[in-house]
Amino acid sequence: MNIKSILKITSIALISTISSFAKVDAGKMVITWKNGEVTSKTVKLTKVNEKTNRLKFMVKDLPRWQWEKVRHIDFILDDACATKDEKGYWVMSEGICGSFKADNGFYECKRNQMPVYGVKKGDEAFVGIVKGLKYEYSTIVDVKDCTYKIYPRFNIEAIGSTPYEDIVIDYTYFKGKKANYVSMGKAYRKYQLERGEVLPLKERVKGNPKLKYATEAPFLKFHMANYMYGSSNGFFWDEVDADNIPKIRDFDNMMGVLKKLKDLGIDKADIILTNWNIKSNGRCPIYGFAEPELGGNKKCKELTALAKKMGYQVSPHILQTENYTISPAFNKDDLALQLDGGYIHYEGLGGEAYRPCFRQAYYKQVLENYTNMERLGFNGLLHIDVTSAIVPYPCFNLAHPCTRQDCAFYMNQIGKLTRALFGGFTSESGFDHVANTLDYALYVCSWNDMVLKTHIPLADRVVPLWQVVYHGIIMSTPYFSTIGYNTDCVSPETSWVMARSDKSQAERRLKNIEFGGRLAYYGSLTNDAVFPKVAEAYKEYKQLAYLQLEFMENHKEIAPNVFLTVYSDGSKTVVNYNKSDYNYKGETIKALDFKLYKPTAQK
Repeated sequence: MNIKSILKITSIALISTISSFAKVDAGKMVITWKNGEVTSKTVKLTKVNEKTNRLKFMVKDLPRWQWEKVRHIDFILDDACATKDEKGYWVMSEGICGSFKADNGFYECKRNQMPVYGVKKGDEAFVGIVKGLKYEYSTIVDVKDCTYKIYPRFNIEAIGSTPYEDIVIDYTYFKGKKANYVSMGKAYRKYQLERGEVLPLKERVKGNPKLKYATEAPFLKFHMANYMYGSSNGFFWDEVDADNIPKIRDFDNMMGVLKKLKDLGIDKADIILTNWNIKSNGRCPIYGFAEPELGGNKKCKELTALAKKMGYQVSPHILQTENYTISPAFNKDDLALQLDGGYIHYEGLGGEAYRPCFRQAYYKQVLENYTNMERLGFNGLLHIDVTSAIVPYPCFNLAHPCTRQDCAFYMNQIGKLTRALFGGFTSESGFDHVANTLDYALYVCSWNDMVLKTHIPLADRVVPLWQVVYHGIIMSTPYFSTIGYNTDCVSPETSWVMARSDKSQAERRLKNIEFGGRLAYYGSLTNDAVFPKVAEAYKEYKQLAYLQLEFMENHKEIAPNVFLTVYSDGSKTVVNYNKSDYNYKGETIKALDFKLYKPTAQK
């Protein structure tokens, strides 16, 4: 038997004999160098408190000349290792969760919505919270010969320099009934609240009537025009191609929409206008002027004035992550440079697109646009597309360099300005580098359970880990497929078909309730015939809207396909996905239905 076989057997034996997570006080650091060599060493953990151990690898622990030779660094705890069929699961920040079922497999999540991952084995579990260099790592699930390893991989080479801060990971442990993803989420929520990174919605709505209104209103995202597809030059627009926009609604039409909504009994609505501005967002970084073909600034003001009179909030949809070559304000000096000196260049929704450096976006591209939009009379929370749907990216332009951490800082500076002028900031998804200033995420997870298993075979389901952390702090809708759950269209863009669920409308409705989702509509609103469905869903949502201000304190499957969600005020929802009724403490939960238990009526 060779030495590698002996080491492998010893490793598996060691993993299987570990009886208590908390007894583990060391991990293995594996460095992969740019020349392909791999070295490893044991790294001691320090005790933070009775339940938490800390791994800290300081920048000074390697000389600069060695950092320059590192490709990536893995940190592997024995706690985060398991064998096939062992009872338990692994979970990533988006809520993607998998049991220990595979012989072999590999999945790398390069986009962590939160700097969190966890493992449960038997009646013990831990959560790893990455507190240092949190924007520079991937989460890995690696299965070889029935042995699982779940660990973070710090992509040092991609930083382009010596790391700007130490690597720090805190591991907090749980036992017994608390050994689950709910405890993992609550531990990270506690960290975010205690350090002042976020504040509860209950506190933020005080003195902010726009935000309070948003917690009670459905999010209705109307498409005014399609994106500027179909240029004779492909995606690379010339001015001659841009004479007409693919219009869906103009401002006069939207004024008629407001009256239809009111007639249906929809007394509150957060109405967002998508592609309302110059050439369907296709002139960014100019985005603060209403499109003339839709009625221009004059008609836009009439619409916002009417909305206020009717008791609605109307907000603009904008885009800060794409600068277009056709824009009169396009300036290559403001763009983000990659490590190799190239630009982040792609086919954008409005033409030939480049990512700006967010330092430049903050200082040069925001204030004038915001002032122009404010003058148009918008009275709702500003919706900034994409910002919370991407990992912050670096800029290597020597005139305005930004690390990923710097990029997140400037995104939040924009968020603070957005809150000051518009009362709040909503965005596309739930990446929490902007948790400090984000008020609503249009969807948390683009995958649903059905699609998830196709794209990530190691996974089994999505659990509300993100919601345990942020419900009561940031409003959200759980999946892309739960937007407009009682309609057949989510978005006008066909690229999202891959994220569409083939589950029934009834199941999508229940998933939104189970995960504490805000009611939201998008693509289906191009058809006025959908409005009665919105009214129907809103009538139900009004019973649940108060929960937006509460933390999610527990979530579990209490019977096959029956889920209990508990909130900080004592409210509960019981969701029954079965095609037969379920008896919960003497009360019937009908098939494919739910029941809300308020604190005064708890069973």
